[in-house]
Amino acid sequence: MNVPPGLSGPSVPLLLSLHGALQPYFLHERETRWSIAAATRSFIVAYPSAGAGLVWDVAQRSGDVTYLREVVKDISRTWCVDPRRIHVEGFSSGANMSARLACDASTVFASVAAYGGVSPSFTGSPCVPDRPIAVGLFHSDGDVISLPPFAVAHRDEWLRRNGCPATPVTEPGVPVEAAVYGPCRAGVQVVWRVYRGTHFWPADDNRTDIANRMWNFFLQNRLP
Repeated sequence: MNVPPGLSGPSVPLLLSLHGALQPYFLHERETRWSIAAATRSFIVAYPSAGAGLVWDVAQRSGDVTYLREVVKDISRTWCVDPRRIHVEGFSSGANMSARLACDASTVFASVAAYGGVSPSFTGSPCVPDRPIAVGLFHSDGDVISLPPFAVAHRDEWLRRNGCPATPVTEPGVPVEAAVYGPCRAGVQVVWRVYRGTHFWPADDNRTDIANRMWNFFLQNRLP
């Protein structure tokens, strides 16, 4: 966990950052640089580890949902966390776990973001969130593990669940695609961003871009 020094305000946001399959949490921290973002933007970031095998259990009624709820409770007992600004992002297996949390813990997490989720089937079935929840989906066009058609199907699942408009607001001048669907039910949104790249977390300018876009998405989508 990273708690930047000098946090100000009566309460601060909390981000859970979930590693990919077989990926130690500290490698995910190094690749995403969320700890650097936390220091400049004044939030707490935690890097929980999956259980045996370092693969998240994304099945319905997963024990990892209970575990991550407890992580939030434990941090909130020690630090003054804003309960309306608790978010989660994940990569690959962690991306699928973030989707499971959107399905099963939408009263805890204000919004979720995912990069390189493998397949819509990994979100589990059924998926009936307690409320519409904002979802940010980030992907790369050269991903041979999370194939682009699966990513599109995953996006469309969330558009249906959240009752989003079919036509997004698109951003001009990006190398591939950037779009926002919304407002959906209860004012939430689904953010869709495609990069030039592979399955792995973007580097260089794209790494900065994904952190900025994810964090701005979190800022816009608090728990009601």
